[in-house]
Amino acid sequence: MYYSLTSPQNQQVKRWKKLHSKKGRQTYGTYLVEGVHLVQEAKKANAKLAAIIVDEKFDDKDHLLSFENREVPIYKVSSPVFSQIVETEQSQGIIAEAHIPTVDFDEKLGNSSLLLLLDKLQDPGNLGTILRTASAAGVDMVILGDGTVDLYNSKVVRSTMGAMFHLPIFEMNLPNTLPKLKAENFTVVGTSPHNGVYSFDYIFPDKVAIVLGNEGQGIQLDLLEQLDRAIMVPMPGVAESYNVAVTSGILLYELIRQRFIAKNN
Repeated sequence: MYYSLTSPQNQQVKRWKKLHSKKGRQTYGTYLVEGVHLVQEAKKANAKLAAIIVDEKFDDKDHLLSFENREVPIYKVSSPVFSQIVETEQSQGIIAEAHIPTVDFDEKLGNSSLLLLLDKLQDPGNLGTILRTASAAGVDMVILGDGTVDLYNSKVVRSTMGAMFHLPIFEMNLPNTLPKLKAENFTVVGTSPHNGVYSFDYIFPDKVAIVLGNEGQGIQLDLLEQLDRAIMVPMPGVAESYNVAVTSGILLYELIRQRFIAKNN
């Protein structure tokens, strides 16, 4: 069903603008997904969509028809109003309003063997890149600790390139969660720039939870004390540390390399 909106005072428009803030997203339980690629990825993942919002100049009728067939309301919005809803400077003229998903943590945990835990990450680009890497690497579940940048921040959503639609992601208190993971026989490992075993020398167990810390401070002390093993990534150069998103890629693909070799031997 199509609707036409031209007034910035329309209640729907006001509500969509409130989704620019975390408070608004929490209030309504939805968030905005901008751009053709991300909207397509949301559709592929069968994300629950509340609405499709398009600039009046958007002319991809086939793309809109696919949503019409799914009975998602489509709002054609005047260009001046659309510019107030969109957050990117170079908009592609289409936005989806998606429901924040609800997934049963215990059920998902029971079917998982590779977890990624993120402790107080602040940079949206880092979080988005890590989620994209995690999806590619076959991570079963990602847990965002308290103090981590909001998952549904528009910069995070864009930088995941759609990976967030294919990953179960939870927001939890990490110090309280680690004992539960250990009770489920997960080995908890975390990164340390100057202490621990080198990642190339560590044999990752079958069930493992990898903890990555804050960009500036690393892993908080009460998490470090609960680690089963600290891991270092070799740094033969002069830099003090790798970017946390780079570290995630190095560790996950070392794990993949080990499992690939074990599978083929």
